[in-house]
Amino acid sequence: MKNALLYTANLAKGTLTQAFLVMVLPLLGADLAIAQDQKTRCQNLYLLSDMDRAVEPGVIVPASGDTPDHCQVRGVIDGTIRFEVSMPLEGWRGRMMFLAHGGNSGRLGDTKALMRDGFAGATTNSGHDYGPTSSEFVRDHNSLINFGFRAVHLSTVMAKEVIAEFYGKDVGYAYLQGCSGGGRSALVEALRFPDDYDGIIAGAPAFGWVQSILPWGIAVSRMQKENPLTPESLSLLAQNSRERCDSLDGLEDGLISFPQACSLEALELEELECSPGQERDCLSSGQVETASFIYEGLKNDAGEVVYNGIYPGDEDQGDWMMWVTGVPGMQADVPGGATSAYESLGTMASDLYHEDPTFELENFDPIRDQAELARVAAAVELPPADFSRFHRSNGKLIIYHGFQDVPLRSKDTIDFVAEAAELSGGQKVMNEFSRTYLVPNMLHCAGGTGGWAADYVTPMVDWVENDQAPEAIVGTNPGISNWFEALAIMQGDESVDWYRTVMKAAESRDPSTKSTRLLCPYPQVARYKGSGNLREAASYACGQGW
Repeated sequence: MKNALLYTANLAKGTLTQAFLVMVLPLLGADLAIAQDQKTRCQNLYLLSDMDRAVEPGVIVPASGDTPDHCQVRGVIDGTIRFEVSMPLEGWRGRMMFLAHGGNSGRLGDTKALMRDGFAGATTNSGHDYGPTSSEFVRDHNSLINFGFRAVHLSTVMAKEVIAEFYGKDVGYAYLQGCSGGGRSALVEALRFPDDYDGIIAGAPAFGWVQSILPWGIAVSRMQKENPLTPESLSLLAQNSRERCDSLDGLEDGLISFPQACSLEALELEELECSPGQERDCLSSGQVETASFIYEGLKNDAGEVVYNGIYPGDEDQGDWMMWVTGVPGMQADVPGGATSAYESLGTMASDLYHEDPTFELENFDPIRDQAELARVAAAVELPPADFSRFHRSNGKLIIYHGFQDVPLRSKDTIDFVAEAAELSGGQKVMNEFSRTYLVPNMLHCAGGTGGWAADYVTPMVDWVENDQAPEAIVGTNPGISNWFEALAIMQGDESVDWYRTVMKAAESRDPSTKSTRLLCPYPQVARYKGSGNLREAASYACGQGW
C-alpha cells in the first residue's frame, strides 16, 4: 500500500513537472528569442553606415547599479563628428535626451543616467577631440563650423535614426540640455534647427566667443596682471558684497537677490583701500581699480559698456579664482603655463587668428578689433534671437543662469532675453514657449551660496508631454557652495543627470548647511511672505521685480 501511494505521488509530481515545463519553457524560449532579437538589432545598427557616416556594430551592455541593460552604439559622421547613443532594452518611453557638452567639447558625454526614466541618450564630441590645447581645433575651418552649429544637429539626426531602427518606431519626444558651451549649442539648435527638439534646456549660455568670452577675458587678464587680486582679496570682496548688497531687496537672507542694484556706488570699494602702513584686510588702490573694472564691465571711449561685468557676490567661492586670480599652488587646466582660465584665452585668440601672420596678442584691442574678431569667429556666434520658427514647431525652452556667474555674465542673458522678446513677438508670446530662471548667488553652471541645484528636466517633460507650463521651481543649496567641489561632484558638464547626482552626494551633509530657495521665471522674483524660515522656499512667493 505504501509503495502504491509513493508511486501515485511520484506520478502526480511528474505530471505537475511536465505541466510546469509545458507552460514555462515557451515563455523562456520567448524571452530568449526577444533577447536574441535585441542583440541582433543592436549589432545590425552598423547597417546604417553610408558614404558620410560610419556606424559601429552596437553592443549590449549589462546592467550596473542604476543603469539598466542597454544597447550602446558609436559612430563617426564626416570622419570627425563622433557620436554615442544608448538605449535601454526595457522601459523606453519614446524619449531621447541629448547632452551638449560645455567648454570647447572635444569628448563624448553621459548617455546613460536618464535611461531609468525611460530616455534613450545621445551625445557628440562636437566634431573634434582634444589636442595639445583645447582650442587648437579652430585652426581647421571644418572643425570650427562643426563645433559652431553642425555637429550637434547632424548627431541629433543620426541619433534619432539609430533609435528608430532599434525600437522599430520613431522618437516621440526629443530633449536637449547643456550648460555653458552646451547652453550655447542648445540655443543654436532652437534658432538654426527649430524642428530638432521638443524641449531644450540651456544653462548659462555662452552666446559666443565674441559676445561673451574672448575680448572680455583678455581685458580682465590684462587688468589682473597689472594690479592682481589675490585669494585673500576675494574673501574681502565677498564680505563687502554681502554687507553692502544683501538687503537691497528689502530682506537680509544671505543672498544678493537684487544684484542689478549692487552698483559700484553701493559697494563703496574705496572704503576697502589700505590706509598708509596697512598691509592686511584691505585692498591696494590698484586692486580696487581691478575689482571695479570686473564689476562694471569694459567701456568704450564714450563711456558705454561694451562687455558686461560680473554681478557682485560669492567672490570667495571658487569661480573668481578659476577665471581671474588662478588657483594657488597649481596651474589651472589651461595651456601655455597660464595660471587662470581668462589668461589662457590668449591661446584661443592666437588660434583664431592663425591665418594672419601679423597677429600679436599684445596688440589686440577688445573694442577696436570687434569687427575682425566677429569675422573669424562667425561660426560660433548665435544668429539673431528670433525664436518664431521654434515657437511654430511647438518647441519649449528653459534658460537658467546664475546671477554671479563669472565667465558668462548673467547680464548677457538678460539682454538676450530682451532681444528675443522683441524679435519673437513680445514677452507675452515668449511666455507661451519659454521660461528663464536667474538664480541668486549661483556661479558658473554650479556652486554658490544660493539654491543652485535644481531639477529642470522634470518641469520640461511635464511641459512637453502634459502641457503643464513650469512656473516656480525649487532650488536647493545642498550644503555645497564652493565651485570646484560642486563641479567635481556633478562630474563637470558630463553628467546628463547632474541634479540627482548632487542631491545624492548631499545626503551625508549637515542639514544645517542646506537650504531651499524659490526660483521664479524672469522677470518675476521671489518675495518673502512675511513669515517662515528665511532658508526655506515655502516662505517665498513669486512676484513682480524690485
